[in-house]
Amino acid sequence: MNTLLIKKMIQKSLKQYHMEPNSLPLHEYERLAVHIIALKKQHPAHELYDLVQDVVYSYITNTL
Repeated sequence: MNTLLIKKMIQKSLKQYHMEPNSLPLHEYERLAVHIIALKKQHPAHELYDLVQDVVYSYITNTL
């Protein structure tokens, strides 16, 4: 799976929550991307967009 694509999707999702994409450390992007890839492998029928949105929301609300 393309990690660069997922990182860009994370950035766009962060903007929706009025967060600056560069406010997130690089290691957090990596951690979120790895988590999203693992979820996609577990649930291949789920849309990548929805998984990214769910993971970013969980991160922002401190439940991840």
